[in-house]
Amino acid sequence: MWIISRIFGESRWTRAIFIQIVIQAVLAIIFEAVIMSYQANLVGILNEQKLTNNNADIASVFANAQSLLVYFALFIIAQLFTVILVVDAIYQKNTIQLIALFAFEWGMAAYSVIQFHQSQTLFSSDDDVVGLASTYIGSALYSSKWAEIVQMCIMILNSFVFCFLSYKLYLEFGWHIYKKIGADLTMRDRYKMYQIFMMLLKFDFFFFLGFSVQYLALMIVVWWPAAATPAAKSELVRELIEHLILSCAVSIAMLVLAYWGLRRERKIHMYLFILLATASMAYFIYTLVAMSQSPERYVGSRAFLTFFLCVDMVLILVSVPISVVCLRNFNLGLINHISHATASATTAHSMTPIGAGQEKPNTHRWSIE
Repeated sequence: MWIISRIFGESRWTRAIFIQIVIQAVLAIIFEAVIMSYQANLVGILNEQKLTNNNADIASVFANAQSLLVYFALFIIAQLFTVILVVDAIYQKNTIQLIALFAFEWGMAAYSVIQFHQSQTLFSSDDDVVGLASTYIGSALYSSKWAEIVQMCIMILNSFVFCFLSYKLYLEFGWHIYKKIGADLTMRDRYKMYQIFMMLLKFDFFFFLGFSVQYLALMIVVWWPAAATPAAKSELVRELIEHLILSCAVSIAMLVLAYWGLRRERKIHMYLFILLATASMAYFIYTLVAMSQSPERYVGSRAFLTFFLCVDMVLILVSVPISVVCLRNFNLGLINHISHATASATTAHSMTPIGAGQEKPNTHRWSIE
């Protein structure tokens, strides 16, 4: 029980938000698994009936129905990601991360709405296509509708509850800081920017790689089987290599560089992060334009990919200016406090500059306003 007390302290609100987010994750994962099972059954029926040989529209739907399974898996991973970040925010008493999680909660709620829309519009609006699909698929056509509606209700309701609990914790953490932290305001502001950038890197990791995996699955599962000629396959291989380099490799490299550059105050790492972030932004814009020019290639996937691309671009627009602010704070003494903070998560140190006074250790964790 000492571990629970160490992480959550004596506050009822920390325990309440943890219980709430765990209940949300369990319910969301259960219903997402139900939706996945219905979707897998739909894909199986399409495959068994050989609809891909009868109608070009049905063939496209069959391929895109397969790709939707990837998005369902990402939604489940997002639930686990949220639980981890909530525990981390509580342990660090990080109000900034709570605010970011509030936005992430509503993002997942929006994602559940998009999921319902995509499932209901998987087939084109052509009555002949829908009629043909109904003939072969029967009741399985919209069998997951009830689970998707329940999922939307779960996410929206829990987002409101999370909003209330986050506000309570925001007040509590702020009061804790006011009572327990005596610090130089300039150094505290530097540490706050450090915390904001570290938090952004966590969300960058999820959304950048989330987009990369989705697009990769689309190319392998949907486009590769449809490439009938050697020229088409060669073009797809070129796109695949381009995506692996500009999205997957660049995303991982830029995040690793940013993390180590910030932790060690290495300016060259931060400059490389900014350069790679600019390259990623260019690639995301290029992909968004390509999607708008060839919407028929993204049937069943366009809304999800657009959602992730927009979030990725917003994250870059926020992360790059914050990285510049952090870069300007290098060699001003913050690294000494960072090393002290990470040495013991349960020990607080004065945020005054080195040499300004003797620090007095206590048993309280680091916090920021």
